[in-house]
Amino acid sequence: MQSNPFHNLPKIKKRDAINTLRKPISEVKILADYYKAVFHLANYPCEESEIILLDFIKYDCENLEYKIAKRKAIEVLAIFDCKKAIPIIAEFLENDDDYLVETVIWSLGKLKCDDIDIINTICSILYKQFNNKRVVIQTLTKLGVKKEIDKIRSLSTDSQSSNGVKGASFAALIKLCGEEDKLSYLKNFLRLSNQNDRHCAVQDIINSDQISALPFLIKSPISPSFKLKAIDSLWSEEILLCKNINIFDCIDSVIVDDPKKINTLEINNFKKDLAFLIDQLFHTDFNRCYQSMKELEKFPSDEVLYYLNNNWDRAKSDYGAIYFFINAYKILISKQFYDKSILDKVDFLLSDYWPNYIKFKSSAIQILGCLNDTKFYNMIKKFSDESHTPYWKNRYTALLVLENKQIYIKKDFAKSFLNDSHRFVRLKARQVCS
Repeated sequence: MQSNPFHNLPKIKKRDAINTLRKPISEVKILADYYKAVFHLANYPCEESEIILLDFIKYDCENLEYKIAKRKAIEVLAIFDCKKAIPIIAEFLENDDDYLVETVIWSLGKLKCDDIDIINTICSILYKQFNNKRVVIQTLTKLGVKKEIDKIRSLSTDSQSSNGVKGASFAALIKLCGEEDKLSYLKNFLRLSNQNDRHCAVQDIINSDQISALPFLIKSPISPSFKLKAIDSLWSEEILLCKNINIFDCIDSVIVDDPKKINTLEINNFKKDLAFLIDQLFHTDFNRCYQSMKELEKFPSDEVLYYLNNNWDRAKSDYGAIYFFINAYKILISKQFYDKSILDKVDFLLSDYWPNYIKFKSSAIQILGCLNDTKFYNMIKKFSDESHTPYWKNRYTALLVLENKQIYIKKDFAKSFLNDSHRFVRLKARQVCS
């Protein structure tokens, strides 16, 4: 999930957002209020919102805060699927602000623009100095435009092209020309040392529509959120098997997230002492975190528990670190080694203090189901209620825990998930009930 500070602010009413966007810049005390208003107006898709946003983007202003809000407004119009915005948005393709042009190109792809003149203008950007040709190639691929395939092919082998541009080019060649042999390049990109390049490779595999890559992708040293996005995007049907791949094997593996099953990359000068390994759990590169998890399993459980507990207060302010800390506790529990404080940590992580979409909640659900059956069963109603548990991963996790219980009433609990809005949750519920 992309974090955004406005998620944590009180929601702005539709009328207040509109009034802010109508104000001339001379009357706005804090220019960031424009972005805030656009962000919250995205919660009110309707013709009135579209008109306000269209009027807002027509105004030209060099102020940076206004430019950022303008880009967001164009993005929201695309999310609204506002087709009448296409010609207005397209006028900015010639703008000298590369970030604005980038947003425009993405939005025109989202809106499925089929205007040949606009598409030709997008194509022409491939031949210019432009900071993000990756988004150009992605958009042409999304729109099914083949006319620049020779240029795209040349970019895929150009030594001056970034890995992101090369990856998008390989995805285009696969999707538009059926060159499935290029998938091997994208798989290799999942092994690149730069984490952002690995993230880009995930999106390229999604764009190339190559479901066969899932078993390889889920072993990559990246955040589970990227893996679940790939599974959710590529697996469109409500079926158990596709191309000899079992959907439960994929999802369950990502949710359990056993570090021993992650194909980590070699790291130079990686120390093997406990203090260093714990520090690595705070790292932004998941490869280093997973490698640390593997090394921690080699140490005596009592020593690992001591270091985890000693650094827990520090970890509480870093949600990335929390994920690996709670998974490390989960490994200790599997070895029958833990202390009473772990349930207090689980209560904290499952509380409303944290957004439901945060990655560590599913791990906390697994620990709860392992250590306190009564509390877990009492929370099944909450876990199955989408208004309380909106992220499908967490509802699925509750079912995964149920599935592993040796109780005759687990089918009765699973029935409450049978009409879930997400196909994976429904599939898992049917499996548990059967």
